[in-house]
Amino acid sequence: MNKKAQFTDIFIFMIVAVIILFVSGLFIYMGITVNTQLDKSFDGMGSDEVNYTEIKDDTFGDVNVAYNSLYWISILIIIGMIIAIFMGSYMVVTRPIFFVPYIFIVIIAIIVSVGISNAYQEVVATPELASTFAGFIGSNYIMFYLPRWIAIIGFVGGIIMFVRMKSQEGVGYGFQ
Repeated sequence: MNKKAQFTDIFIFMIVAVIILFVSGLFIYMGITVNTQLDKSFDGMGSDEVNYTEIKDDTFGDVNVAYNSLYWISILIIIGMIIAIFMGSYMVVTRPIFFVPYIFIVIIAIIVSVGISNAYQEVVATPELASTFAGFIGSNYIMFYLPRWIAIIGFVGGIIMFVRMKSQEGVGYGFQ
């Protein structure tokens, strides 16, 4: 309960969200690529006793099915981080003097998020990765409009933080 300011949560959110999406996209892309290459490799192989394509589908095919769940897991993690920022803002004990630096940090975060959003859009538009990242519908929406999301999260988090601070001031003076 005795937390000091969590002004860097917005930056951590941006960095972790990009890393989660890139790693998830990379896993899905690698799974599809390896599956395609294994199909090509096993195309002429086989015998009466062993069906390599069936063995591949039973083993590695299940990995790709599991990787497909990363599409919705990524958006749940991002939404969870947003909720954690709001909860952290509620738990912060701060002073009114920190309101001005908080506004500056949110503005800097919005400026940084423009570059991150543009870089993400360029990576997603790459022809090799476009089909892989097309499945990240909710996550893509957040990343494409990241500056808006950062502004909303930053200002709502600030409102939560400083409204709670105002209610904590009253407790010290005998108010309930």
